[in-house]
Amino acid sequence: MDKKFRVNTNGERDIWSTAEETPETATFRRGGSQSQPPQMQQQPSSQFHQQESSHQRVSNGFLNDLQTLESSFGGLSFSDSTVRQNGQPMPPNRYNQVINGGGSGVVGGGGNGYLSAGYYQREGMQRFNQMQQRLSVENDCSNRSSYDTYGLLNNGIMNGVSYSSRNHVSDQNPWDYSNGFGTGMNNSWMGYGYKHDQALAMANWREPPSILSMAKDKDLRDHLLMLLLGPQESVDVIYNALFPHLFDLMVDSHANDVVRRLMDKCSPEQLIQILDMVTQSQSQFVNLCFDPLGTKAMQSLVINIRLRCGEDQILRFLGAITTVALPLTRSSNAKEVILECFCQFTFLQCRHLVEVVAGHCYQIAIDQHGCCLIQQCFSNKRPMPFQIRQRFINEIITHALKLCLNCYGNYVVQYVVELENQQVTEALVVQLLGSYAYLARNKYGSHAVQKLLQLKSINTRLIVNDLVQEIDTLLLDPFGNYVIQTAWFVSKDDVRQMLRWHIERNIRLMRCNKFGNKILERLNI
Repeated sequence: MDKKFRVNTNGERDIWSTAEETPETATFRRGGSQSQPPQMQQQPSSQFHQQESSHQRVSNGFLNDLQTLESSFGGLSFSDSTVRQNGQPMPPNRYNQVINGGGSGVVGGGGNGYLSAGYYQREGMQRFNQMQQRLSVENDCSNRSSYDTYGLLNNGIMNGVSYSSRNHVSDQNPWDYSNGFGTGMNNSWMGYGYKHDQALAMANWREPPSILSMAKDKDLRDHLLMLLLGPQESVDVIYNALFPHLFDLMVDSHANDVVRRLMDKCSPEQLIQILDMVTQSQSQFVNLCFDPLGTKAMQSLVINIRLRCGEDQILRFLGAITTVALPLTRSSNAKEVILECFCQFTFLQCRHLVEVVAGHCYQIAIDQHGCCLIQQCFSNKRPMPFQIRQRFINEIITHALKLCLNCYGNYVVQYVVELENQQVTEALVVQLLGSYAYLARNKYGSHAVQKLLQLKSINTRLIVNDLVQEIDTLLLDPFGNYVIQTAWFVSKDDVRQMLRWHIERNIRLMRCNKFGNKILERLNI
């Protein structure tokens, strides 16, 4: 090394000053400074050919032609790693190790085997060009599949634009640090950028939402609701798009409102088509009524049928619901559809449905949800034909004894009593005569007897006389003692004196029983 290069006054190797300086190297030394690479001299063609043979004799790492020499030495550092600083040798840069096993020669020539920055620059450019070609091919395929999906190429929107140029990752400058990923020689960030841009491209070019997807969307369904308030043409377009999926939309949490608005705004012919679809399958009809959202849609359908359809359509719908009336009465949601039919249609129109429900009044009244159905038939909040109410009252009075003994049926009897209908109450009191003592010993029946005793519109003597027949057992009964206490407080003086006589007759037994003691403490006897 010392034989080939000399160290200048700045501590750098002077590669232009060799032990054997040729005329060519001397010419380069005179043409430029020591720290800058030489610039290619403009020479005539003949002179260039004359010096070609001398260039081939350069032995210390010079390249074969001037153009390659200029590009290779563009980023070369000429600092000597063996120059001493303050008397100590400088350690060689560990990044400038010999790749080829420590062989001699700078890139393309002799030396100590150190790779220049120009070598890394060329390697990075080659790797980037290969990556760019690969990305262009992959993007070409992906762009064709994504853009052709939406028909943009066929419409001429992207005509004249190459697929590779549409991906800005492959068009970025590899030496530009503004993208935040560093140089273009790193393959990891290029793979990330490729996937990220593909996701962005699909998000930007996604297909516009269909009417069906808009109806199921929480935010877009409001736009459909506004469109349904517009002209009939808009309603027809939305109807045609949603009609095949009507069953699914009726039970959807967001589309349910759209379907109900659609039934309000569609034409009578379209409403008949909806009616035909709903009633053609019995299982789907029942499932709609059982669903909490489907129940609301069915109620809206009932209202629109009454307002805009003929008698044939009304009877068709009532015939469909009559065949499945019993299972519907036992559902907390489906019973609302039956109640809506009772409210919207006349007694003659829904008489078959009324007969089915009334004929199974006892089975319905002892059900958890069925008893609510019977009670709501008498509610003033739901205007209902008088004939329907009277039909149910007659059935309740007929089965009053069995209903009073049931955990749900006794509420139906109490609700009828609270109507404060004089004729109904008297008929109910007469129906239960001879059974009051039996009912008073029952957990649920005792509530019904107490409710009757508290009525001011009836003569309680009939009920008390029936209780006195078995008063000895009622005074010691866990439920009957409450009935006796109620009879004491609601009765007049003559009836109260009769009760006192029976209580004093059994006072010794009552003092030995905790239920009897409750009566004595409450009545202060």
